[in-house]
Order: sequence, then C-alpha cells, then structure tokens
Amino acid sequence: MSQQPPGPEKSLSRRQALRLGTLALLGSAVSNPLLAKIALPPARTQRIFFEPMDTPRIRSNARTILLGTQYRKWARDVPASMFATWERFRESNNYVSDLNRFWAEFTNTAMVQLVEPRDDLRDALIEMIENIVALPRWDYLMDGDTPIGLMRASMATSRLLFAREVLYKDLSDDLQQRLLDSMAEKAAEPCYRAIYGMDNPDSVTGWRYDPDEGPTPFNMDRWPILLGSNNLRGAPTMGLGLAALALEGHDPRAGRWLKAAESSAMTVFKLFHPDGSYFEGLSYAAYTYRTMLQFCAAHRRIKGTIDWSRQMNFDGQLDYMIALQCGRNADGTPDIINFSDAPSSYYAMVPAWLEAETGNPVAQYAAEHFSHPAFFVDYLWYRPGRPREAPRVELQNYRNELDWVVSRSGWRPEDAVLAFRGGFPANHEHADRNSFLYKIFGERLLTDHYGAAYSNRSPGWTLRLTEAHNAILINGEGHQYHDGSEGVNEGQAIARIVRYEDRGQRIWWCSDATQAYQLVNPAVKQVLRTVAFVKPNIIVLLDQVRLDDSNGEVEVRFFPDNRDQAALLSTGGDRFLIERPNAVLYGASACNAQLKVARHKLDLISSIPNPPDEPISQAEAEEQFGQFPFIGVQSSGGSEHSVVTVLVARKDGDEGTLPRISIAPNERGWFFEAEDIRGVFDTQSSLPELIW
Repeated sequence: MSQQPPGPEKSLSRRQALRLGTLALLGSAVSNPLLAKIALPPARTQRIFFEPMDTPRIRSNARTILLGTQYRKWARDVPASMFATWERFRESNNYVSDLNRFWAEFTNTAMVQLVEPRDDLRDALIEMIENIVALPRWDYLMDGDTPIGLMRASMATSRLLFAREVLYKDLSDDLQQRLLDSMAEKAAEPCYRAIYGMDNPDSVTGWRYDPDEGPTPFNMDRWPILLGSNNLRGAPTMGLGLAALALEGHDPRAGRWLKAAESSAMTVFKLFHPDGSYFEGLSYAAYTYRTMLQFCAAHRRIKGTIDWSRQMNFDGQLDYMIALQCGRNADGTPDIINFSDAPSSYYAMVPAWLEAETGNPVAQYAAEHFSHPAFFVDYLWYRPGRPREAPRVELQNYRNELDWVVSRSGWRPEDAVLAFRGGFPANHEHADRNSFLYKIFGERLLTDHYGAAYSNRSPGWTLRLTEAHNAILINGEGHQYHDGSEGVNEGQAIARIVRYEDRGQRIWWCSDATQAYQLVNPAVKQVLRTVAFVKPNIIVLLDQVRLDDSNGEVEVRFFPDNRDQAALLSTGGDRFLIERPNAVLYGASACNAQLKVARHKLDLISSIPNPPDEPISQAEAEEQFGQFPFIGVQSSGGSEHSVVTVLVARKDGDEGTLPRISIAPNERGWFFEAEDIRGVFDTQSSLPELIW
C-alpha cells in the first residue's frame, strides 16, 4: 500500500504565495466552514453517474434534436473505432495523444451500449477493461521516479466508472476487484500525489514526463505551482474524488483521498472571479466545469454533505458563458470569442447542471442554443422540455472583472459581436492586450486566429504573438510575452480599462497597455487604445502612443479570417477594404505623423523563439498553418502618435455607394464622421474623452 508522499508539509515562499494570490492553496479548505455538514438530502446510492431507473430518459436523450446527431455518429462507428484507437495506442505507447483518442472511443462505445445494448459491444468493453487493467500505468507524468496523475489517470477513472455502471452485472466479481485495485494504485494515489505537489510545491522532487514518452518538452520546475492554479487542477481533483467515492469500503485510503479532493475542489472554485468570469477563456472554463461537475454531482449523490451549488456564482458564470458566444461556425457549431487558445464552446452538461441546480431558465436556453454536445455526460444530465428564457438585454454590453468587453447587437448568427481583450496574464494566453475581434453577417471581418502552436519551435508559435493580432506594434515590436520554455503559461503583460461608457447602442472605452509595452521597450511612455462601437456596423479606434524616441513608428494591424482563403484585401491612399464572402469592411485612417496604409502577409518564421533544427520556409509554414493577410496602418516619425481608424461594415450585396467616412484633426483632438454618426475624440487631457 502506498503511503503519503514523503517530506514535511512546507509553507510557500513569499514569491510563490504572491504568484497564487488569494487562492490559499495549502489545504485551507480542509478546515473551511463550507465543508461542514449541511442540511442536504441523505445519500441514496453508491452509483457515480446514473441509476438504472435513469436509463429510459438517457435513451430518449439520444434521440433528441440536440444530442441525436452526435449519438448516431457514435453508433455508426463502434466498436471498430475503439479497437482501432487501441491498436494505435499499443503500437505507439503514446499516452499524451493516442491514449486520449482511445478514451473518447471507449466512452462512445459505452454510451451506445447503454442506449442500444448489444452482446458484441458488451464483450468489446469487457475486453478493453481487461487491457486497461493490465497497463503498467495510466498517465504520463512522474515526480522524480514516482508516477503522478493528471489528465489521463483522471480520464481513465471517469470513463471506467461510467462503463462499469453501463455494464452493471456483466462484470465478474474478479474483474470488479482487479479494476478497483488498479484504480487505487494507477489513478487515485497518483492523482493524490499531483494535488499534494500542487499544494506543497517545496516537497516535489521534480515533475517530468515518463521516459517512455520521450524527453520532457518543457521546463517543468514551476509546473506544480502553475498547474495548481489553472484549469488542469480540475482533472486530478475529479479523478481523485471519483475514485475515492468508488473505493470507499474497498481501500482504507479512500477517506483521506476524498478529503483531499474536497479541499482541492474548493481551490478550483476560487479560480473563478466573483462575477463568474474565468481567466483562461471559455474553453478552459468549460474543461474545468467538465471535470469538476462530474465530481460534484457524484459527491452529492453518494455523500450529500456539501451543497456544491453554493460554492460559486453560477448565475455569473452563466453570463460569462453566454456573453462569450459569437454566432455560428461554418459547420453550424457554436462559434465563440476565442481569446487565448480557446477553440470551442462548452458541452451541454454544463448548462444542464446549472439549470437543474439553480432553476435558471436561461441555462436551458444556453444548453439548446450555445452548447457543443459531444460528451457522454450530456446524455445523462440534459432534460429536454424544461422552461427556457433568452439572455437578458443587459448582457449585450458585457464587461467583466477580467477587463474583457463584449458588445453585440443580438444573439442571432448574423448579429454583430465586438470583443476586446484587456486585462491580466493567464495560462494559455496570447500576447493580445488591447486586441479585438469583430463579427457581423456571419463573417469574422476581424479575427483572433485559431490553431496557435504550443511549441516554441514551431512557426505556429507566431500566432500567439502581438504581431498576429488586431493590435499595435511599436518600432516593429509587440508587447511582452514569454519565450515558451515552460509551455503556454502566462506572461507579465497587463492592460487596464481606464474609461468605460455604456449607452446601449453606443458604447466606448479606453484601455491602457503601457505596462505591457514598457516591459519590451523602456522608451514607451504611454499606450492607450480607445474603442467606440455604434451598433451594429461602425467602429472607431483611437490609438495613442508616446515615446522617448523622436523617430518612433507605430503600426496598427487588422486581420480578417482567412481559414478558407476567401479574404480579399485592398488599399488606396488612406483607405482600405476587407472583403469576406458575406460581408465587407470599409476602413479609413488618419494620424498626426506620416501615414502609410498597406496590405501585408504575416511572417511566420522570423519570430520563432527557438527555431527548429531543420530550417522551414515561409511557404512550408503556410502550408501547415495557413496564410494570414492583414492591413497595416503605419504612423512614422515623431515621439507622439495618434492614429484614428474608422471602420464601417456592410452585408455583401448591400454596398451601394461607398460609406461616407471623414477624419480630421481639430482644436480638441480628432473629429470623425461615419455615415450619419459624428463625434470628437477630445485628447487635451491625459485620458481621451469621446463627445458624440
């Protein structure tokens, strides 16, 4: 039997404590009054995921409009897809990617067996459980020479316990015992060691990849601290918690494991801001929900000692999930505001849980309109026919505690969405302070690129940098960003919103990113971006930069979506045009220095921090990652730069005459006109004022 990780429990250094802020990771939740027993219904079950009486409802969910399409895809491919991914994993022994693919197909097979039981699926699942039990390890991370559990061990726990309940009495007593024994040694104890290391980083020998996975790709010295305060804490917390619940009465360590999981869950919940926003972006909030809510629901079913619905501002989190929607992708799936590496929306299980716990009818609307159903728990928790209610109008102008602003004209796919990324460092972030995206008529006329690489040796790393965003460069440089040696963890750059005015259909704000650029160039004295949005189709930007260098240059970049290579860009004098198949964006710029407006293409090669051993050409990089054309508006010559850009969007086919755009300096600062909208940026004070 494994013992508690060696070494005394140590306090964090001052630097580590500052890094973790108010999270109070060192076991504070163990004595937290929130963990005291409260008046909840007594536990009625020992099952983790569902009761046999739930089966008809789950089978019905597999035929709903929301979940039926995905289920039919799974049913068509199993069990062949499961066997194929298992063989690929056995050939490669790659736990990072190939085992991940296997677990998806294993879970899909279990779901089909639950909905449409078949002898061949039953036998295939039992065969795979035998294979998994025989594996020497369930994860790819180690602390020194001791296995620890993060994503794969926790995934194994969740999926195996689900399959165990699907198979029910079809598993022999002997296999049940061996499965639980393996879960204790290959999942629960390794996940416990991971959480212990997060809470006690001074006790860690040194996290690394298992040697069978090849060399450790990153400097992992700080990973216990870093992963202990981002979405990845949720995975071992879920794995440990579910395993502990399943192992009660089977393993004497189960009680200790469960207390550790409860404590870690409270720490995970502190990662969310009081207003419900989440610093890593929507996809990583969704991953945190996906892992943690499985544990919370099982804990409620079996223990009933903690009211998890009271541990966070779930109404605020629902606002966050809804506000970060961005219409639809070309394939009909929900598009989202993809700040950082966030690629996709949440699974239906998340708003379904919120609706069941809070009774908020907007959660049902969110499940049916904004979720991306592709997860087995969706089928367990979704309740069709529940009351639903559209998001409230106030959410159409949304500013959260992260200093992110999202302003929209509505919730239809063709409505306008303008999203601005200010705020603070975050895991998975990009160098994107004061950048923004804009979508209307179903087109990302200005986009935040997808598909940035995790490796600092890849040309795709460039997509993480300021030069790949709708932001500004100063003397050819973006703001501070890390070099990637630790992975995709946070940098140090900050942008703060210093003015904000919401008039409903007209909204404007000013964000100060001076600190972010000063970290790269001490000659930078001020960097302000003011954004005005007149819904749905007029945007006005004022970029103000002050330098010590009298010969400084400022460039403002505008990137359209070009994943389908259908973006067309053209320029003429101080004007430019961005065309997408269903919409066009007219632009005009002016500045107080020498102005140049030109069309360019992103250089994917020159900014790689750690170039590959074999050089790669721009053409080869574009073949792999795509082409990224952009409009560059340059202001050169002088120490103070004011660049005003007016953007007007129109639906393709509705262009008619060219929009009326004019920009001119005046005694207060800058006058602008766009169609029938007129205003003045008053720049006489330290912060600009917008006068309509």
